[in-house]
Amino acid sequence: MPLRHQFGRRNARRTGLLISRRTWCLLLLLPLALAAAQPPPREPLRWWKGNLHTHSFWSDGDDFPESIVDWYKTNGYQFLALSDHNVMQKGDRWLTVTNRTRQATLEKYRERFGSRWVELRPLQREPMVRLKTLAEFRRLFEEPDRFLLMASEEISDRAEGLPIHLNATNLRDLIKPQGGTSVTEVIQRNVDAVLEQRRRIGQVILPHVNHPNFGWAITAEELMTVRGDRFFEIYNGHPAIHNEGDAFHVSVERMWDILLAFRLSRLNLGPLFGLAVDDAHNYQEFARNHSNPGRGWVMVRSASLGAESLIAAMEAGDFYASTGVRLKDLRRGPRELSLEVEAEPGVTYTTEFIGTLEGFDPTSVPRARPTNSLRAVTRQYSEEIGTVLGVVSGPRASYALQGDELYLRAKVVSSKLKNNPYAASERETAWTQPLVRPPTAK
Repeated sequence: MPLRHQFGRRNARRTGLLISRRTWCLLLLLPLALAAAQPPPREPLRWWKGNLHTHSFWSDGDDFPESIVDWYKTNGYQFLALSDHNVMQKGDRWLTVTNRTRQATLEKYRERFGSRWVELRPLQREPMVRLKTLAEFRRLFEEPDRFLLMASEEISDRAEGLPIHLNATNLRDLIKPQGGTSVTEVIQRNVDAVLEQRRRIGQVILPHVNHPNFGWAITAEELMTVRGDRFFEIYNGHPAIHNEGDAFHVSVERMWDILLAFRLSRLNLGPLFGLAVDDAHNYQEFARNHSNPGRGWVMVRSASLGAESLIAAMEAGDFYASTGVRLKDLRRGPRELSLEVEAEPGVTYTTEFIGTLEGFDPTSVPRARPTNSLRAVTRQYSEEIGTVLGVVSGPRASYALQGDELYLRAKVVSSKLKNNPYAASERETAWTQPLVRPPTAK
């Protein structure tokens, strides 16, 4: 008799029980079966830093894509989307080196990546260099759980003579601007085109509306009713974007509260989440009047650095937007929003908890427009929309929902001035995503 069965019978006699050979085998295999039935342990969640809006020589940026990616990776980013206007980094494209600035940029490019990497077209009156495709240069930078590149496009359209731009992140195929007769229709048609490709190819693709105050193109009323879009930019580092609004136009953050209040209370369209991005075009000179990298980003909490994992976390609202403030911890719900800042010595932090309560005054009146302008501007709404519900000083802050908040979001402002700001006296800031009140049980 094999040893293990002798051992089994001997132990059975000691206990006064007789276990059959088949039963003994089942007992031996039971721990293995139980272990196999257990779900695998969940990977720990991590914060990943990324930028979803930036430009290269493929459209109107002033540097080679490899040099741009190298800057972001060197400066602590884990993911990046190069979102050039109405083009993806595919196919054959040559850049003419027409001036001293481009010549200097080409020399830096050659010095960094080597003469064998740089392809020049001979026998031309002016030097021409081939722009590498994403498929070619991504292998220089991507590393599992260290750095990821996602294909992207800034779909650049127009409506009523105004610039209407959307980004599509993790795109596979180029999407041409869809056009339309109104601002809302142009946004909707382009969002629909992104989501149609997502459904058709079975790949997660994230659309988001860009810089609504660029050219004062988009009002809250025009963006409010768009279906399928879940993201827009509340901070854009380009100096011509007007995040803060002016005497006639609301700030993008004020627009966010108007959108949230009406989408959640009357339109049943769900929240819009807010992104911070660079919209960088200029990499040769860093100055306030240039659109430089490193001004705005998102911090996404995900188990892994993959497009599906990152986008799933963002669609769940598990991320925050930042221009410098980093959070050590962030907890959203179900009935409390709390955070802890990764504090710097000598720096102070103030957290505002902002929300709109159920039963807010929904009325509005037309806002004054600039002289001789026929263009619509966002209407003037009650101050009950986007109310500061609490203020906390220090690196830790929390707010317990009282039950009548339609949503609650947090804004953390640092005493530290931002490095290379797009506007004077800009301070490092972070914005959490809105915590939406759970549905009331019937």
